[in-house]
Amino acid sequence: MSVTAKAAIAGIILCFGFVLSIASDPPSTLSREDAVFRYREGRLDEAVASFDKLLAEKPGDDGLKIWRATVILEQARQMKDGKSQYYKERVVAAYAALKPLATRNADNPDWYYAVAKAFWLNDRASKARKSIAKALYCRPDFPEAYILLGDLAFDEGLNAPPPDLTGPPVNPGEEFAAKASAEYERALKVKGLPPELAAEARYKLGCVQEVLRKNKASAREWWVKAAEGPRRGLYGRMAAEKFDTVPVTK
Repeated sequence: MSVTAKAAIAGIILCFGFVLSIASDPPSTLSREDAVFRYREGRLDEAVASFDKLLAEKPGDDGLKIWRATVILEQARQMKDGKSQYYKERVVAAYAALKPLATRNADNPDWYYAVAKAFWLNDRASKARKSIAKALYCRPDFPEAYILLGDLAFDEGLNAPPPDLTGPPVNPGEEFAAKASAEYERALKVKGLPPELAAEARYKLGCVQEVLRKNKASAREWWVKAAEGPRRGLYGRMAAEKFDTVPVTK
């Protein structure tokens, strides 16, 4: 047998073995729901890795790309809360991943929500609200969008101007406290609300009471509710840490 023939046979055997190897590899058991669960649990690095793996299998899936960007934005939010100066790098990266998807997702509420969160974290409240409005137009029962509207109102309350000292005593943050509370409560009324999102809304209602209304007793009540149940997620755990340190009385 010639060298050329031997080489050809060896190539066929090698290719056949490679095909058998691929066929014998077990299919991935990771699902989109698994990755989303990690995100809602606050296991953000795990969630990013999960979406990366899913995207390696389905590189053209816009939904996976949007979810991955949403996780990156949540990482940015945590970095911002932790006073890290590098959080905007995450925001820019997430927005850069979302922008090319605009044409194909003109009626996708998840895309509008993710873009709204990017605008919010980049201090563009007006643009964030416009994107949330589009998200809610596409999906009226969208608890994450209501929670984000509450976050926007809460931030406005933090930056409310001091009251006029010549007039009656008022809480300058009350207007925004009322707006934020209303949005968080709207989220709680959505049918089939995942428990992790319910915990987030309740945790943030507690923050409204503590920070904007200076009512620690009411804040603690909301945090106790947020920490209830087995699937409380990141915000339920944060709530448990909060109410353990806040006295029952005002």
